[in-house]
Order: sequence, then C-alpha cells, then structure tokens
Amino acid sequence: MYHVQSCSEEDKTYIVDNLVAYNLTKVPSEQEELLLDLSRKAVNEEGKIIGGIIAKMYCWNCVYVDSLWVSEESRGNGLGRTLLQDVEADARLNQATLIHLDTFDFQAKEFYEKLGYEVFGILEGCPKGHTRYYLKKSL
Repeated sequence: MYHVQSCSEEDKTYIVDNLVAYNLTKVPSEQEELLLDLSRKAVNEEGKIIGGIIAKMYCWNCVYVDSLWVSEESRGNGLGRTLLQDVEADARLNQATLIHLDTFDFQAKEFYEKLGYEVFGILEGCPKGHTRYYLKKSL
C-alpha cells in the first residue's frame, strides 16, 4: 500500500540522492566531487546582476547548463558568450569532456551553434507551437 503526496525540498533531495546512488552502482563516478557548481554571474558597476549562468558538472565529467540569461540592455555585447566560455574553461580545468543544454526556438539556438554546439535532440510542441532543442559540445 502506498500514498502519493507532494514533496518537500528535503524529500526532493532524498529522492535525487537515492537516484544518484543507484546510478553510481551502474557507472562509477569519474570525479571526486559528485556535483561541482560552475555557476557565474555578471554584475554592473552598481552591483546589479545583468547576466548569469547556472551550470553543474556531474559524476561523469559532464556539464549541464540549466540556465543562461543576459538582461535585455546587456545583450549583443558578448556577455552571454563570455559567461558560457568561462564555464567551459572551468569545466576543462576540471577534466570535463562534454557540456550539454537545451534552448527553445525563440531563445538562442543559433547563438549556441556559433559557439560549436550541435543539436542532438528535438522536442516539438513544447510549448505548443514551438520547438525545444537539446545541444551538446565536446570539450
């Protein structure tokens, strides 16, 4: 017998920790620290965040970029490229071999492709009338 309930943050951590533990019984970790936070932010002279990237290197020397954002007034001057390349450089220093991310058709697919990323998956209708692209790059 069981009951399905909403999760607390503590519950989510428990679930992820147990999934990682299972995964590691199948494929051992290739890095000392299971999750290495590579996230960065860019701030202006007033200390306001004008861009940032959320990225983590996980178990098998792979980096997942969850989010990359640049404020509208700061776009077009290379900040997004700088943030992404900074994470890539740090990832290489930590022996990462692969970086991957996803983007929507109304976001930055061409931006990533110019930086050497290639599409390896497409999800149509997410959201309705749009396409989500999954991209990767060998480091």
